[in-house]
Amino acid sequence: MPRTIGGSLVTHLASETPTLAVCTKIERLDTTVLGFTSHDKSLTVDGVDYEAGSAVDSTALRNAVGTGVDNLEIMGLLDSAAIDEADLKAGLYDGASVTIFLVNWADVTMGTVVLLKGYIGQVTYMDGHYVAEIRSLMQRLQQSIGELTSPTCRVKELGDARCKLNLASFTFAGKVVAASPAPSRRQFTFASTAQSSDYFHYGTVEFTSGLNTGIVREIKRHTLVSGAALIELQEPMPFNVAAADVATLIAGCDRRFTTCQTKFSNEINFRGEPHLPGTDSYIKRGARA
Repeated sequence: MPRTIGGSLVTHLASETPTLAVCTKIERLDTTVLGFTSHDKSLTVDGVDYEAGSAVDSTALRNAVGTGVDNLEIMGLLDSAAIDEADLKAGLYDGASVTIFLVNWADVTMGTVVLLKGYIGQVTYMDGHYVAEIRSLMQRLQQSIGELTSPTCRVKELGDARCKLNLASFTFAGKVVAASPAPSRRQFTFASTAQSSDYFHYGTVEFTSGLNTGIVREIKRHTLVSGAALIELQEPMPFNVAAADVATLIAGCDRRFTTCQTKFSNEINFRGEPHLPGTDSYIKRGARA
C-alpha cells in the first residue's frame, strides 16, 4: 500500500546505522488500547505507551502486490500484566484492530512507517503462549457483498436495526441451579421457567455474575425438564459455570417465516422470500417440458 514517510525519517532509513524498532498497536472493541515494541526499552509514540518484552512478537510480513492478502501472525507469552489468558478466552481480542509500524527509537518525533493495518482473526493458545492471526484490510475485499434471495430471514441478529423487534418481552433473567455434568462450561440448568422446550433454541445467554460475567454465547438446545430449563451451548463458556450464577436469556429465532409470525408477531419486518419459487421449481418445470 502507498506510504507517506517524513523527510527526516527517509534520510534515517537510508543511513548506514538506522535505529529502528517495530511497534504493534492493538485496539480492542472495548476501547482498550495496548502497545508493544521490539525495542529493549519501552517507547511512547503519539501518546501511546509501547511496552518492551515478550508479550508480542511477529512473524515475517509478506506484502502481496495487487489484491492479494497480506500474511502475518503475532505471538507471545501470556502475561497477566500485558495479554491475559482470561481476556483471550473471553474473546476480548476477537476482531481487534492492529497497526504495525516502524519507528526510530532514538527519535520517535521523526514519524512512523506503517507496515500493516488489519484485525485479529483466529487466536490459539496453549502452554503459556498464544498465536494470533492478523487479517489485513485487503482480506475484506475478498468477501462477497450483497444479498441473495432466501426462504429464511437474513437479519444479522434478532432485534437488530433491520429486525426491529423489541426484545424486552423476550428477555428473561435466570439463575443456574446446576451444571451437568459438573463441572461444565457448555451445559447447565436454570431455575423454573414457563417457556416451553426450544423457546431459547438459537437464542443467547449472557452471564451477569460469576467468572463468565459479560460473556455471550449462542444457545444450541433448550429443553424443559421438570419445570427447569436445561441449556446446551453451541460453544463452551471460557470458565466453568457454577450454581447461583445469574444470566440473561433471550429467545431464539430459527429465521423461518412461520416463527417470525407466530412467535414474535414481527412478520412485517421479515427479511426473506418464503413464497418465492426456488431452483427446484424451475428444474421440475424444465423436466416436464
